Amino acid sequence: MILFKNVTNADDVHRALLDRSLQPEMALVDPAPTHSLFALHAAAHKAVVDDARGVLTTRTVHSELVYNLSANKHITEGLRRFGMAGDAKTVLACRFDATDAEIEAMANVIAGDAVPAGDLEAELSSLGDPAIVKKYYKHGDLECKQGVGTVEDAIVQRIGTRDVL
Repeated sequence: MILFKNVTNADDVHRALLDRSLQPEMALVDPAPTHSLFALHAAAHKAVVDDARGVLTTRTVHSELVYNLSANKHITEGLRRFGMAGDAKTVLACRFDATDAEIEAMANVIAGDAVPAGDLEAELSSLGDPAIVKKYYKHGDLECKQGVGTVEDAIVQRIGTRDVL
């Protein structure tokens, strides 16, 4: 995972993503509705498991990661809400089992300032938008009350149980 801030070529990268010509293949996530690294890891784990079972809902394991962040089953809506927009200024780039060469290639594709890995969780937390998170996940106040649960609990529960409901 690499978090990029001050991205200047988002439109070109977004176009390449839609054309399926982006190399190396990666998931490009909007950090605003992404509440935490744990939620991102839950979505990534679900994508890897679905890939191993051969039951991906989307075309690739990377697009499945973006889709799995969504609390509902609408594929297009999930990719639009949680994926990178053409005018994005911050982007979280994710690739499974990336080699050093692929990580370098990812950094070369996106023109922006890469956040050091040690600062990723704090930066991701600061970029999150609680209003968007509440709108997309529709978590209730009682559900996230002290002693009952947290927003993160509600989000991870929705990611994990979406296909069951």
